Amino acid sequence: MTARLSCYILFLLLLPIFGWSQVSSEIPTGTVNEDVPDIQGSAAPVKKEKKKGQFKANWNQPYPNPYRAGIYSMVIPGAGQIYNKKYWKVPIVWGGFAGLIYSLDYNKSQRDRFDEAYGASVVGLPHEFEDVLSTQALKSYRDKFNKQLQLTYVGFVALYALTALDAYVDAHLKSFDISESLSLHVRPQFQVSSANAIPAPGLAVVIPF
Repeated sequence: MTARLSCYILFLLLLPIFGWSQVSSEIPTGTVNEDVPDIQGSAAPVKKEKKKGQFKANWNQPYPNPYRAGIYSMVIPGAGQIYNKKYWKVPIVWGGFAGLIYSLDYNKSQRDRFDEAYGASVVGLPHEFEDVLSTQALKSYRDKFNKQLQLTYVGFVALYALTALDAYVDAHLKSFDISESLSLHVRPQFQVSSANAIPAPGLAVVIPF
């Protein structure tokens, strides 16, 4: 009885294995990869190549797009100048922002330093300037560095807007026609009146079209 029960349990355990092998043998191999096209794999390189081609076409334009130049500078300061191919302006822009970042860090640390000392001086606690500066002097220094900190924030906004405006205007001026056919000329000219034949010297302004 025990041997028969053991054989029955072994048969039940091996039955799923036999069934899986039979099903897998009926499925033809290699049909999924051959018949179903890889849509995602084929579309990704095309999309990437299209974006690359658009960027290259915009970059090779003889006259940059002013709106695109302004947006580039708003996203990354200095990117609009690079787009306009005015590379010498990029160190100026980045140097200005680097100086503002240094000023921001310095003024904030000094403001917090004197503010902490001023608060301790008001309640009579010891601080690092207790033998050097009075309470009123500490307040004056704190207000001074706080004002400089606020001006630094204003400088950030001003430089950010100026960078975008410079890229926008510079792109406009690149497409502005300054050829000789549109220039203004001032040259001397002799005028002869009908009353007498004596020529009179003068200046003539010539604007060719």
